[in-house]
Amino acid sequence: MAQATWEAQPITFDTTGLEHLDGTRWFDPENRDVVVLNVGEALPRTTHWLYEIEVLRRELAHTHAVRPVGGPAPALDPHPTARLLEADAVVLDGCLALYTLVAEKLPKAPTGRLFRASFVLAKADRTAVLTGQFEEWEISGMRESLVRFQMGGGGPEAGGHPYDPELPYEASDDPAWDEQFPRHPLSKARAWARTVRESAVVAREFKALRPFRTR
Repeated sequence: MAQATWEAQPITFDTTGLEHLDGTRWFDPENRDVVVLNVGEALPRTTHWLYEIEVLRRELAHTHAVRPVGGPAPALDPHPTARLLEADAVVLDGCLALYTLVAEKLPKAPTGRLFRASFVLAKADRTAVLTGQFEEWEISGMRESLVRFQMGGGGPEAGGHPYDPELPYEASDDPAWDEQFPRHPLSKARAWARTVRESAVVAREFKALRPFRTR
């Protein structure tokens, strides 16, 4: 197999435990976990970027929690199909990147969630996005139920989101519970993200490109 050029694969990382599927996709043969690297000309659609991370966090949290309605303004969805859990400005091999962690309901399934951990490296004329997808494909809801029991009850998806207390948030999604549930897909998503941050190598040609600016 020919070696990928830096334009096609500007990021390399530790793929221990993963098998190469094709192009820039890898998978875990023991489950449905998938890692995908996309490179394209689409740039982030935001008036803010990593130099305004607090504003960007709130903007992204609302983007995932809002659904369009028939009136002049959108409305918060009390049961959104996707929810931003984390967003931060991080450094991958000396290159500034946006890290996000999103929880999504599995399509066409009554229960279960998919967790996407992503790193977005944006330049003036292209964007590289490395995403790990970790699916809840066996017993779902166990983490949520046990955490609610340990916290003394309480309903699901109460307010208290870390980026806006008015947005819904599942208490069991807090990273403090990852150690108790190491095989849960959310815990695995965060562990994979840590591995990427420690092992990622960004091509020097990509680093040298002009940076992305919103203004």
